[in-house]
Amino acid sequence: MRVNSLTLANFRNYPQLTVSLNPGVNLIVGNNGQGKTNLVEAIRYCSTLSSHRSPSSALIMSEKPQASIGLEIQSESKILKLGIELNKESSNRHSLNGNVVSRSSDVLGALTTVIFSPEDIDLIRRDPTTRRSFLNDLSIQLRPAHYSVIQDYEKVLKQRNALLKSARGKLNIDLSTLELWDEKLVSLGVKIILNRESLIAAISPGVRNKYAQIAQSDVELELKQVSGMGIDYQGQDESTLTHLFTDVLQQRRKEELEKGVTLVGPQRDDLLIGLNGLSAKEHASQGEAWSLALALKLASAELMAESSSTGKPVLILDDVFSVLDSNRRKSLTEFIDDYEQVLITAAVEDDVPLTSTATRFVAAGGNVE
Repeated sequence: MRVNSLTLANFRNYPQLTVSLNPGVNLIVGNNGQGKTNLVEAIRYCSTLSSHRSPSSALIMSEKPQASIGLEIQSESKILKLGIELNKESSNRHSLNGNVVSRSSDVLGALTTVIFSPEDIDLIRRDPTTRRSFLNDLSIQLRPAHYSVIQDYEKVLKQRNALLKSARGKLNIDLSTLELWDEKLVSLGVKIILNRESLIAAISPGVRNKYAQIAQSDVELELKQVSGMGIDYQGQDESTLTHLFTDVLQQRRKEELEKGVTLVGPQRDDLLIGLNGLSAKEHASQGEAWSLALALKLASAELMAESSSTGKPVLILDDVFSVLDSNRRKSLTEFIDDYEQVLITAAVEDDVPLTSTATRFVAAGGNVE
């Protein structure tokens, strides 16, 4: 799979841009603040309908009501045109081959990408939100229908939180409406939990294998979904999880009403990354943390390649060579060779191997040449 062309209008710092991309390595160089990352962010957005940096509204140029992204995507001999219109005051619109689709999820799966950037150290070091986003973004590329489940869950969570907040501190509350939201929260939440369990089981062997190659060491590496509800998810079926989730909601009902917010559910879970029985978040060295982040992304790319009918994903390496040491640069470079298209951004061209075989672009002042 590859992107043949990218067209932008009012996206970030690009009022208007069309650029043709090639198979193989495409290197985008330029000083900081000139829009290198904005280019690959637009491509990444089309594969997940979310940005790895900002909410969608921040992608639209200041004082403009809307922005647009257009891609021509090629998989073997099949060519597909994907369009996204981002709106500040109304819903975003999506199209395939010029035809507007009724559901956002209909465009997912047309393009698959894996992005690796300096911020990915946060997968290991930061709070659970980063790790949940990693699982969500990967899951919707592998199973586009899961996007609707996540969106519906977030809507239910928002409505339930609003109801809890309005009932906070009041007496003689009618709980019938809250119980209806409980049912929807549990039904959708269990689907998210089970999807994450399946995804973690699928990616774990690849992460262990890649970490061993990168770190050149044999360690015990564990990935496990940790429940904020105190439930052991492993081996549980949908019926059992539904019963357990419902019980916890009942047990914490009084506390939720006092605090005015939903306290349980997959929005409070975490992905435990363990090395030799210890949490990598607290105990991994800087080198181990980078090896883990790289292993997670490389294993994601391999899982997509195995699961997709459209071939290997487009690899996006956003200014990452500047933060990797020579061993990890070598590991990443060796992995790149097998991919049809790789997009690399860099402020310093000498940081990047493979420049002799790359198609080179320069980003400056809202233009790319």
